[in-house]
Amino acid sequence: MARSAKGKIREETHEAVVIGAGMAGLMAATTLNGRDVVVLEASDRAGGRVDTVRQGDYWINVGTQFTEGTGPLIDALHRHEVPLGTLEGKSVALHLGGKQVDTSNPFALMFTSKMTWRDRYGLAVVGTRILANVPFLEMSETNRWANRVRAKLDRRRADFVLKGVSSELTHEMVRSWSGQWMGCEPEETAARQFVFSMGILLTDPEKVPNLTLPQGGNQTLTDILAEDLGDKIRLSSPVHTVEWTDDGVVVDYQDADGPVRIRAQRAIVAVPADIAVKIMPGLPAEYRTALESIHYGRYVVVGFFTHEEGAPQRWDDYLAVSTPGRSFQAIFNHAAAVRRGPRKPGGALACFAGGAEADRLFELTDEEIVARFTADLLEVYPELEGKVDAGILRRHPRVVPFWGPDGRASLETLKQPLGPVHLAGDYALDMPSLADAAASGEQAAHRVMASLRS
Repeated sequence: MARSAKGKIREETHEAVVIGAGMAGLMAATTLNGRDVVVLEASDRAGGRVDTVRQGDYWINVGTQFTEGTGPLIDALHRHEVPLGTLEGKSVALHLGGKQVDTSNPFALMFTSKMTWRDRYGLAVVGTRILANVPFLEMSETNRWANRVRAKLDRRRADFVLKGVSSELTHEMVRSWSGQWMGCEPEETAARQFVFSMGILLTDPEKVPNLTLPQGGNQTLTDILAEDLGDKIRLSSPVHTVEWTDDGVVVDYQDADGPVRIRAQRAIVAVPADIAVKIMPGLPAEYRTALESIHYGRYVVVGFFTHEEGAPQRWDDYLAVSTPGRSFQAIFNHAAAVRRGPRKPGGALACFAGGAEADRLFELTDEEIVARFTADLLEVYPELEGKVDAGILRRHPRVVPFWGPDGRASLETLKQPLGPVHLAGDYALDMPSLADAAASGEQAAHRVMASLRS
């Protein structure tokens, strides 16, 4: 590496550069680890939206919540011998009118909850519209009828499920579910992604075997990958521009010592869509259009370590409890993955607010948000009074990527490299998830290695 006086551009040459040290970037760099590769990360930590806080036997994912049970992400967890806490036997509940009802039992949800007949009818209409479409989303891509349904859902706004529904409670519940699972409002997103996400919510989680929680939290894997990469990762190194020709890539970035220019044969850009647009001024129009069609769900998360003793608690058998009408829309129970055998004291709960509710909370101070979440948590579970630690707050302006109607059509463009530049991230695959981000990074790295050999 050539160095010069501070303020002058230092220049380096490498085989490959990875931009972004989230899950996609880390998996890409790990796959390329035998090559001359560097990773540039704008923030002061690796992991991106993967963020875990640990205390004793428990952990709280204050970033992305779950890990899916297929693909290179799970392969990496197994390879590094990270135990996976099972969610088998755990379910999803709804807290409504002072009662907690298991949503895997539609009869109980409809008829033991405190609802009017209008509310019950509205919820039945919404549930029927969602569940009628879910089987088609699970069918093979070669099925003609399934593809017709997918195309129709891609063209519609997700709030079609509320058409003709007059129940205010049903509207509130749908918005709450959309906020907690996607971080956006139903009218913002196309129906396909919404129906898929909501279908998981309305299905018995035992039938959804791809949700798990790595022991120690999702950050366990990103910590391992970052440690393996060592000084190949450069933190606090924001990229200004990525430019390319057929022969290679030039990346300009800034570190504590001043501006740096990397000349590389290949680059993998694994950053959020809006950042990719910003740092790649030479994007062709079709790539720019595709990236600009991607939007992000936003969240406010407050995690709470708890100190209850003894007997089983009301939330022990649930991985998530929906809480419409509160300052947060859901409580995720991270201790659910380790609740086997005699109950250990304590626990770990994460309270989430997404979409428009998160937008409103962004206007408040940290202290105001934590106070609201704490008060509502104690109203839902008054038995936690005096047994809750101070809240751990995270503000996430970008988490789950989503698309408006017809936005998905342009995504195929992003699967094609821009000469020596390859794109990675969960927006580059069909259904955004942590597993898709990992798969996308690994696939981009394999394409880079193949091109370097040719």
